[in-house]
Amino acid sequence: MNFGRQSLRILFLSLLALVTACGTIEHPALQFQRDADQARLEHLEYWTGLIEAYEAETGYYPFFNEVDGEESWVQVRIASARQAQYFTPGSPKYSVEFDNNSTGRFTEFSVGEFVAELERVLGGPIDEKYDIQYVPTSSPTWYFYFATSKGYLMWVTCITCDVTMISTLLLDGYTPTVNIGSPEMAEWIPKALVRDEMLSHPTFLEWKSRGFIKEGFVRERERLHYRDSKENPR
Repeated sequence: MNFGRQSLRILFLSLLALVTACGTIEHPALQFQRDADQARLEHLEYWTGLIEAYEAETGYYPFFNEVDGEESWVQVRIASARQAQYFTPGSPKYSVEFDNNSTGRFTEFSVGEFVAELERVLGGPIDEKYDIQYVPTSSPTWYFYFATSKGYLMWVTCITCDVTMISTLLLDGYTPTVNIGSPEMAEWIPKALVRDEMLSHPTFLEWKSRGFIKEGFVRERERLHYRDSKENPR
């Protein structure tokens, strides 16, 4: 039987819901996805902390000065070099499906430029935190930062989070995301919250309380890439 990409995604999410409902996650792929989501939530907290520390120092968010009017959005895809192959035109692994800027809608800055700007203002090196999933089998395996005239927004996928009061779906209709933004952006984006509200929300706290299944693996994968933008400039 030849499943299309969307059918495989639906099958995976259905299996995940079934196994979770039974009270345990046994399959290694589902264990990995749960740990990946735990890391994504940690990384969302980490990066937004740096972004807001930057704003506290400067009075504006990273690349806000590059925003040209209400319709202008600046984007940074926080991806390792390995992950960036999937949205980089000319790469053998490039897929337009994973390139949300294929039409040039957003003014793009690289993750290297983003890290350098944070370090410049914050006064020292930072650890780079990337999605621990290397290959985007169904959804983006990198994080998104946006600067707009309304402030900033950052979102990560969280496949096992499903749809809740504080998580919503991408336009694809099956990828749950968690969104933190500045006050005006949080009001404008459905189910987005400002950072303090998100981190203290009961649902977010419940997600975080699940902990890791294989934390050692997660920390090692983080360690392998914490200087990725410098070791693999792009």
